[in-house]
Amino acid sequence: MFPAKNGDTFLVSCFENSNVNILIDLAYPHTYKNYVKPVLLNMSTKGEHLELMVITHIDRDHIAGAISFLEDNGTSEAPNIIEVKEIWHNSYRHLSISQDEHQLNRTEKEIIERRVVYVEEDFDSRSPISGKQGSRLAGNIYLNGYNWNGFYSGNAVSYKKTPILLGNGDVKIIVLSPTDIELRELEKVWKKELRRTFPRMPLTSDQCFDDAVEYVSEYLEPKGSGAGRVNVSATSSIKKLSKSPFFEDGDEINASSITFILEHKDKKMLFLGDCPPSITIRQLKDLYSKTEVSLYFDLIKVSHHGSQFNTSLELLDMIDSKNYLISTSGSGHGHPDMETLSRIVVRKSTFTRNLFFSYLTPAAILMNKQEMKNEFNYEVFYPSNEESVIVHL
Repeated sequence: MFPAKNGDTFLVSCFENSNVNILIDLAYPHTYKNYVKPVLLNMSTKGEHLELMVITHIDRDHIAGAISFLEDNGTSEAPNIIEVKEIWHNSYRHLSISQDEHQLNRTEKEIIERRVVYVEEDFDSRSPISGKQGSRLAGNIYLNGYNWNGFYSGNAVSYKKTPILLGNGDVKIIVLSPTDIELRELEKVWKKELRRTFPRMPLTSDQCFDDAVEYVSEYLEPKGSGAGRVNVSATSSIKKLSKSPFFEDGDEINASSITFILEHKDKKMLFLGDCPPSITIRQLKDLYSKTEVSLYFDLIKVSHHGSQFNTSLELLDMIDSKNYLISTSGSGHGHPDMETLSRIVVRKSTFTRNLFFSYLTPAAILMNKQEMKNEFNYEVFYPSNEESVIVHL
């Protein structure tokens, strides 16, 4: 779990005769240049590659560093940093948005490209950290010839009961979501916002619209429930807090997150992107029989940086783990929320739960109180400085 500010960046390495490496999201240029790039270069010198790179959804705190990486890496055939076998990323081209066979003329293309061009910025600065301007994420994937959603024949990555096998078949991925339901809702949002941003522009199959949806999504206001955030310093009873009313995240982009179960040998991990819990509950019920309703994972990546709107008691009645990853510095939205952390730890358990924080946030400090850890049988881990958190399973 790399230091990703308020975003996500994870590298999963499955050790076998031929190691399988999977990069999940790449938050900001700061994360990529200072932490991820050196690791990838080291892997490459050892003859390793990225079997898969997953961009869970289009939010900036998940994709901005990926743009920097793909700019640096160059073409798929002759990568400068590391070979990437396949990239999963759902974009305009994977949805039924195009409604016009009209070919955009040069003027129309220039109108779009002038609006959507990406200027690389560091997380805490409004000024560019380089003078380079170029394509956004989708443009880089397309122009540099990466294998894009190849396991899905170039279609949208979506729910698939049949596991996808990586490496020599030692690693299995079961994609839980999005389903056609979430993809249709995302399609409506992007179509509406593209028409608003480019009111006289026909929506065609031109590749520039892949970059355009990233641009319009960046300026959408998240559809949160509007519930108030608890003052961390005033929190006295996490047991009471765990039972506070739950209001679900209603944002269509978060709901479109690529979520999946990753299995290697006897280990099973759950990566939830920014997905709201009702979707995960529905998909797990569909995937597993009623006798398997209580599911144990060796690791769970907590949804949406520990937001109170993305982890419910109903979901936690279905899943549990010894290891929970919470990726956020607390900047921007004040995550993680104490409601989420309380819901995770107050449940009775025969084992000790480990909460891994990517930063020393106020919530992490509060959760590290010895009396609470003793009462609810959990431990807290966070780096002393800005550095990566490594979990061995």
